[in-house]
Amino acid sequence: MPAALERTPAQGAPAEKNEASGVGVPPPKRKKKHIALFDRGWPTPVAILLTIFLYWVASLNFDSFVFPGIPQVWDALKTILIDDRADIATTAVRYLVAFGAAIFAGWGIGLFMGAYRRVFGRLMESIISIIQAVPAISWILLSVLWMTSVEGRIGFVTFIISFPFFVIAVYEGIRDMDKDVLEAVEQFRPSKLQTLRILLLPQSIVSLMTAMRSTAAMTLKIMVLAELLGANDGIGRAMGTAQANFRLDVVFAWTVILIAANFIVIKLISLLEGVLLHWRSEAVVR
Repeated sequence: MPAALERTPAQGAPAEKNEASGVGVPPPKRKKKHIALFDRGWPTPVAILLTIFLYWVASLNFDSFVFPGIPQVWDALKTILIDDRADIATTAVRYLVAFGAAIFAGWGIGLFMGAYRRVFGRLMESIISIIQAVPAISWILLSVLWMTSVEGRIGFVTFIISFPFFVIAVYEGIRDMDKDVLEAVEQFRPSKLQTLRILLLPQSIVSLMTAMRSTAAMTLKIMVLAELLGANDGIGRAMGTAQANFRLDVVFAWTVILIAANFIVIKLISLLEGVLLHWRSEAVVR
């Protein structure tokens, strides 16, 4: 009988060899590239276009006093970007200082609450609950009565309302840490500061970035409200002046600027998150 012929792989696609059985294995199929429509960049433009379309429909069906036309808002926006850049810069500086102070203060307090949970953690948990229970308008009115400096008022209100969110996020992130990891580290008998530096500090970054993303927009809104009630410059004061003069086109133009500022801040936080948390994989439901 003739000997059996051995099958050979097709040209250009060499077969891999299974070490256990010696049988040729076909090469793995290449994954298809995602369609451009489903890339990460498409939701934001679609949401913006949808919002503009809904506003355009509303401007056609309501009086211009309620919903000014898009050309009116566009003209007001150009005027603001030319004549009122000082107010934008003032609010931006205030925001960066207050938001940065809230991040670092909340991060530090949350870390020490997690490291010294039995005494400091429980005490600060009650204090933070009291601070959060005070309404924002109360902090604004008290700051006007307590402080003569405008910058002090705005910074105090923004800080005192924002930093508890970072404290809670970092503290809860440490509490949810895997106990097996903590027990493995404790086998080496580290000091509290070593545990804080080696284990708790890296663990807290994930919770901190999440809090930054969710708190950025709220902090900006609180600052604008504080400027409206307790400042003589900035975006909040400019919006109050426009409202007093019945210039809704200017109010909408300032709103567009605040929305754009929020997108910029979130994008910067996402870039920072990609640098600090590059090791973390993202789960996608297929």
